[in-house]
Amino acid sequence: MNADKIVAISENTKKDIIKFYGIDPTKIEVVYQSVDPLYFEQTTDEVEHKVFKQNKIPADYFLYVGSVQERKNLKLIVDAYNQLVNESAVAGEFKVPLVIVGKGKKYKDEVIQLIQDYKLENLVIWLDKLDDNYALKALYHKAKALIYPSYYEGFGLPIAEALLCKTPVITSGVSCLPEAGGPNSLYIDPRSHQELAGAITKVLTDKKMVAAMKEKGYQYACERFSAKTVSEHMMKVYQDLIS
Repeated sequence: MNADKIVAISENTKKDIIKFYGIDPTKIEVVYQSVDPLYFEQTTDEVEHKVFKQNKIPADYFLYVGSVQERKNLKLIVDAYNQLVNESAVAGEFKVPLVIVGKGKKYKDEVIQLIQDYKLENLVIWLDKLDDNYALKALYHKAKALIYPSYYEGFGLPIAEALLCKTPVITSGVSCLPEAGGPNSLYIDPRSHQELAGAITKVLTDKKMVAAMKEKGYQYACERFSAKTVSEHMMKVYQDLIS
């Protein structure tokens, strides 16, 4: 490896580089990915009203954002919804829809088939096209929580975006996801729809916990993922290299 320094976007990515390429750890610096500046701005009521009206989004919903492929583990959410509707303590009362923002091919077809098998069509709103990132931000802002049960990520950008919108996050306790989500997100085993169903129930029932998740998650993301913070870290990498 000829490079004097390698920048990884998470500690987990750094570990992967060391594991798969045998790179000297002292050559690798972790600098987190920055988030679009619009997520540090306040969303206007006008934008939110337009997005919700155009896409027929109800007042209460959970949100998934990301490409629809197997490692993203979207089927786990559908399995958890099936449990919540039919088997859990809130059976018969659970009517909070899932809004999915993402495109896919074969795996998307499999997810749609699973939704149909469970007869959950009335609880799923699928959006594969939005006007812009302002529309996406509006969806983050009003969601009960972002659900992101991925098996593997390099960083987990939707998690950081959600936290900056003061939206609670439910995600997997694997890969780099705890780095993106911080200490106040809810973490589940990505193989357990039971754990995910339990986390969804907590968000719906524990108002004190949710309030803490919103405020502390926002603070965590602001401190780590702003353009100023990331640029300062990147500048330090250059300065250390030159010196």
